[in-house]
Amino acid sequence: MTINVEVRNKTTAILKPSGRLDTTSASLLEKKLRQWGDEITELVLDFDDLDYISSMGLRVLLAAQKSAKERNRQFSIRNMRSSVREVFELTGLINLVVREEGFALLRKDEAGEGIVLFFNGMLMSENVSSVSEELRKIKKQGTDDGRPVRVILDMKNLSGMGNAAFRQLRQVIADKEWENVNLLVRNAPPKYQKEVVFGGLGQLGKES
Repeated sequence: MTINVEVRNKTTAILKPSGRLDTTSASLLEKKLRQWGDEITELVLDFDDLDYISSMGLRVLLAAQKSAKERNRQFSIRNMRSSVREVFELTGLINLVVREEGFALLRKDEAGEGIVLFFNGMLMSENVSSVSEELRKIKKQGTDDGRPVRVILDMKNLSGMGNAAFRQLRQVIADKEWENVNLLVRNAPPKYQKEVVFGGLGQLGKES
């Protein structure tokens, strides 16, 4: 296992392990988690490249969470793959260890672009209804001259998407009739760039 480290704003440390977090590699992660002084007020584990986690890896995370709480430091895990999330769910630790960034949907009418729905945070199944409702309102609103409405789903600030949420969002889009709406995706994270093209849903280029 390798661990990439990034420090943002001098207060947030982001650790991104890749490969397998098991008995052999758990000590490496434990060392990385312990190396920070009081200037670091938030520790983030990005599991986007983590393929596997063992019981030893879970124990390291539990200890890290306890230590963070004692030091009044935020501790969160993001971007878990389905195989890793299943381990947390099966052991009952998903709600105990994992604190994920809440989801917010922001709407903005951009001149020359259309209507943009910004995805912010972690999209879970319970949030999909708000996306569906917003799309329904936009379609009903239409345009004064009858031209198709252009709607952009901007995923630049999407920190992750649960498997159930992905399936539900795909179903929402498949169930809608989009004759009067041009629906596109912008700034999809690399892990979703192939999947976001649901049934012909277009992909716009990533912003600089």
